[in-house]
Amino acid sequence: MDSIKITRPVVIKVRVTENYKKKIAAEVQRIVQRLEAELQQLEFQNKKLSTAAARHNAEYAEKAKQQIESQIYERVQRKQRLLEKIKAVGNLKPGTEVVHGRVESLVELKVGDDWNKVMNVEVLVEDGKVLEIRHSGGSDLQWR
Repeated sequence: MDSIKITRPVVIKVRVTENYKKKIAAEVQRIVQRLEAELQQLEFQNKKLSTAAARHNAEYAEKAKQQIESQIYERVQRKQRLLEKIKAVGNLKPGTEVVHGRVESLVELKVGDDWNKVMNVEVLVEDGKVLEIRHSGGSDLQWR
C-alpha cells in the first residue's frame, strides 16, 4: 500500500475587519439577551418555589430552589464571559488574525510525504471569503 486517506485537523483563522467585529458583537449580544430572558424566568420560578415551600413539601422545594440557583449562577457566569468577549473583540485591531475554530479535512497520505506539512494546515478567511490555504512545517503554527 503506497497511500491512505486520513482526516487531519485544519485551523480556521479569521482576519479581523470592522465588519467581523460588528458581526461577532451582535451575535454575542443576542446570546446575552437570551441569557437575560432565561435569568428572568429562573428568578420567577425561584420566587414561585419560595411561596410553594411554605405551603407544601419544604424539603422538595428547597432542593428545587438550590437547583434553580445553580442554574442562575451558571448563566450569570456565562453572561460575564460573553460580556468580556464583546470587550475583547472590540479591542482587536483590523488585520489581526484570530483562531475562529477547527474543522477536519480528508487528505491522501503517500509514502515519502512530509508529515508536518500534511498535518499543519490552516485556512485564512476575511469577511466570509477564503483568502489563503496555508501549509506549514509546523514551526509557525500555534495549536491550542
